[in-house]
Amino acid sequence: MDQRLLRRRRAKRKRHKTGLNKLLQEFRPNFKLPASYRRFAYDQLQFVILPLLAFFNYLRRVTKHEYRCSVLATLVGLFIMGFLYFIIRLLDLPISNIILGFK
Repeated sequence: MDQRLLRRRRAKRKRHKTGLNKLLQEFRPNFKLPASYRRFAYDQLQFVILPLLAFFNYLRRVTKHEYRCSVLATLVGLFIMGFLYFIIRLLDLPISNIILGFK
């Protein structure tokens, strides 16, 4: 009984994996290379994934006000383009009739 208690006290406690270690757990290299190569590969993987994580943390949900402003700007742009198309089309018909001489 005492030996079991001593073993329990001496045993290292497992640390819970959090953050990047939890995310990269399945990517951790498990092939048989020297530790320096494995660490190098793991560091390169972190070098790629950390900026991606920072970018996705930077993104956020759009507020109602921002959404309404963007929808309004899009509608105004579409209205202006449609109006210009209508005016150009109206001017194009008489000019083409004058040039080609249709009656």
